[in-house]
Amino acid sequence: MSRRVSASSIIGRRGRRRIADHNCQKGTIFPSLINHPSSFLFPLFRSLSTTRSPSSSPVRCNDLQDAVNSFNGMIQMRPLPPISQCTKALRPILKMGHYDIALRPIGKLHFLGIQVDIYTFSIAINCYCRLNQVDFGFSLLGTLFKCGYTPNATTFNTLLNGLILDDKTPEAVELFKKLMRTREIEPDVVMYGTIVNGLCRTGNTIRAVSLLRIMEEGSCKPDTVVYNTIIDSLCKDRMVDDATKLFSKMHEKGIFPDVVTYTSLIHGLCNFGQWKEATEMFREMLDSGIAPNVLTYSVLLDACTKEGKMKEAEGVLEVMTQRGVDPDVVTYNALMDGYCFQGQMDEAIRVFNTMVDRGLHPDDFSYTILINGYCKKMKIDEAMHLFRALPRRELKPNNGTFNAMLWGLFQTGRCGAAQKLFNDMQAVGVNPNSQTYGILLDGLCKNGHISEALSLFHMMERNGLDLNVVMYNILIDAFCKDKKLDTARALFNSLASKGLDPNVKTYTMMIQGLCEEGLLNEATKLFVKMEHNGCFPNDVTYNTIIRGFIGQHKCYEALILVEEMVQRGFSVDASNSSLIVDILSTKGQDPTLREVIKKFMPKDSHGMHDIE
Repeated sequence: MSRRVSASSIIGRRGRRRIADHNCQKGTIFPSLINHPSSFLFPLFRSLSTTRSPSSSPVRCNDLQDAVNSFNGMIQMRPLPPISQCTKALRPILKMGHYDIALRPIGKLHFLGIQVDIYTFSIAINCYCRLNQVDFGFSLLGTLFKCGYTPNATTFNTLLNGLILDDKTPEAVELFKKLMRTREIEPDVVMYGTIVNGLCRTGNTIRAVSLLRIMEEGSCKPDTVVYNTIIDSLCKDRMVDDATKLFSKMHEKGIFPDVVTYTSLIHGLCNFGQWKEATEMFREMLDSGIAPNVLTYSVLLDACTKEGKMKEAEGVLEVMTQRGVDPDVVTYNALMDGYCFQGQMDEAIRVFNTMVDRGLHPDDFSYTILINGYCKKMKIDEAMHLFRALPRRELKPNNGTFNAMLWGLFQTGRCGAAQKLFNDMQAVGVNPNSQTYGILLDGLCKNGHISEALSLFHMMERNGLDLNVVMYNILIDAFCKDKKLDTARALFNSLASKGLDPNVKTYTMMIQGLCEEGLLNEATKLFVKMEHNGCFPNDVTYNTIIRGFIGQHKCYEALILVEEMVQRGFSVDASNSSLIVDILSTKGQDPTLREVIKKFMPKDSHGMHDIE
């Protein structure tokens, strides 16, 4: 899932307009705000006075109001308290994540004429960065210079993190490089860690590893947090071997892993099905005296459910509670998801009720899991009941929730209800994603509304929506089955112009459509072409074209393809085996053909006695 702006400037286009060089004689890189009145600080704070922090947790009114009242009482004291006490009073508001509300008291300080210090500036800059208003943060940096202060590493760490939070990692990297080149600020481990985090979250793990090497060779050595960030990113990039090597290197350098390190590695190993290695890692963690946390247990439990080992998953839950670690919503969601995947909806509901009984509040994902489970069991009424319960629980359905309901409605032939739900989805501000459109196309096609599906597809084209090969496959398959081969062929041929490559499923569907229409020569050419284009046939492709040859009574050619298929490790499917047995029972088969058949037919197969 990326929004990027030009990295040509250390601070971006808008920041460049606001900020000029400061103290040119010394060659410093520090910018200074120009053409701003001395009262610049307060209007900035006021500008977001009505903005809700996007990262805020739900407001706990009593705690938040107490914190605000405490600050207001402090600034009414005479004489006024020192600025250090005022900023200290902001900590509870910041801890609750209400950065927008924290800016208002800072604005009051300026209005009352209280001289703010660099710490206050850093808090304000951090608030704007957390509110995805990093440009205001850079503007405050200029005001900081105007007031005679020199920013420190913490100030720049805040701005770097703000750029990363605002999806401007390239600009953060450029700023970091410039700080490194000029040596005006000596980057600390937090600053390195911020850039490593930015690189990892944008998929540049290899560059993050390179930066780690620079740290290892320099004076600012990486700490556990830096290693953890890269190890976790390597695991998510499916580079678990590299992650384990880096883990070993931590030990060699005397840097002690913590629960985050072990949890990331255990998660990565579980995702690869390396249960033995994951178990050994878990034991090593316990032997090192590191207590697993709720996330560690949730990872293990989730791994068990994905393997269908529900008894073992329940065992993990029992062990974690015995060790005094309380399961959270994520833990219960994983267990519910496992039961839903197994089709055990009664057990999933039991887990849901247990979660509620323990005082936890199910989230939108909890409901989505159950809704999806009921839809897979074709119990649409039960799914709809849960879907309608979301507003009463002050929860909003997300893409996944709507997609699950849409899929269920189409599977049960309720196309009208599905169309209404799709309209409702957009009306409440939930934008359909590619999966949503895929469900719509597939649902319309499978319910016989192929022309409506094609109209929707063309609408998506006109609106510039991303069309992937899966969507093409849905339509190609539908038109092939509907004997409208010209339309299927046109869709197939248009893939190249859209910059898309047909996959093995695309080729196989076209080959099947051609064979069923008796166009064996064209199907054979496409079969040869797909491998020439780097798309290798699978067992379904082979069985499809073999069936086409047998249908045209070209038995020898079919059996040669069977021999090739078996050599590649594929098997003849049941329908083709039956057809081949029919060939065996035909009298007068030539010896050469019988020799070919002997190569791939099991000796105990029915019909082998006909050629022995």
